Amino acid sequence: MLELSVSGSARERGLQHGEALRAEIAEHLDRWFHSIETDLKTDPKAYLREFLESTDFLPAIDKWTPELLQEVEGIAEAANQPFDLIFARQLSDEEPWHRREVKMSAAGFEGCSSVGARQKAGEETIIAQNMDVAQWCDGLQLLLHIRYPDGLQVMQFTLPGKINLAGMNSAGIGICCNTLSQLDYSRTGLPEDFVVRGVLERRTLEDALSFLESIPHASGQNYTLAGPGTAAINLECSAKSVARYVPDFSTDLVYHTNHPLANTDRETMDSWTRDMTEAQLRQYYFGTSLERFPAMTTFLSNLKGPPDAEDMKALLSLREGGVSRRGDAHTQNDNLTLGCLIMHLSESPFMEIAPGPPCQTPFGRFEFAR
Repeated sequence: MLELSVSGSARERGLQHGEALRAEIAEHLDRWFHSIETDLKTDPKAYLREFLESTDFLPAIDKWTPELLQEVEGIAEAANQPFDLIFARQLSDEEPWHRREVKMSAAGFEGCSSVGARQKAGEETIIAQNMDVAQWCDGLQLLLHIRYPDGLQVMQFTLPGKINLAGMNSAGIGICCNTLSQLDYSRTGLPEDFVVRGVLERRTLEDALSFLESIPHASGQNYTLAGPGTAAINLECSAKSVARYVPDFSTDLVYHTNHPLANTDRETMDSWTRDMTEAQLRQYYFGTSLERFPAMTTFLSNLKGPPDAEDMKALLSLREGGVSRRGDAHTQNDNLTLGCLIMHLSESPFMEIAPGPPCQTPFGRFEFAR
């Protein structure tokens, strides 16, 4: 796994990122272009230009997370890459729904599993996630350590040239993400990568929740988040609303895969899928989510108390239902668990990361600088 520390203003952080990982960013983009060309049988750069022309995310970014746009500009400049391409790669939850419009048969490749639980009174809260993405991302895993001028630090698991996938900050705020591609989306909302970084710039769970409930969301997404000693929370966000999901059998934990359980904003999907068979629905809109969720339910309901870190590692290492994905298929667009994150949220927060499928990849421990 690559590791990089950046600091200073947003532009300075971007310049450091782009310069240090120039070669890796170029390789990342080349792999992405190849996946688009293979899937859509079209010129990837022309397709991405059309994608950006048909959406208008910049006003929302400029309103809610303006400094992050400066960071992206710095990455592009120092990496010697066009801004539009680096910006488009930040839209990793938005580009797939556009691709689905262009090619209705395009399957959604990403699928993640997450869990969160507060330990006994006075102890830490733990949230965890498997980050499942297309196999072509393997080998580009990056732990990005960000130091803000005001002293806040962020550790996030991501890819070269991207400002975020998921992570936590030194105030003990952590966030996991699960794509909900069935929910309604917006061409003018705040993209998911910017949403997550916006959360990680907050120092309290209350501020993070207020941010999530105030912004216009570009994509359907479940966010699992918590702070030091707080209850873990699932929020299912669509372009129209934010709904909280709580499992039926326990209020002490939350968990999620990639289909909505509380939010019913599915007008767009319902209009597209009226004539689809159940097999087509599973392939293009649910993937393995409907198998992973009951596998997680069975595991968690058999525990005698809230899952600790070792329980979560065991849960996210399950092969049942495809919770931990080894990339067994021969297509580079099939899912692979790129990494497993275990976030320990307390007054001295730290993260454990397995940079690959947790069923076969050792975990390392990563702490914030003192």
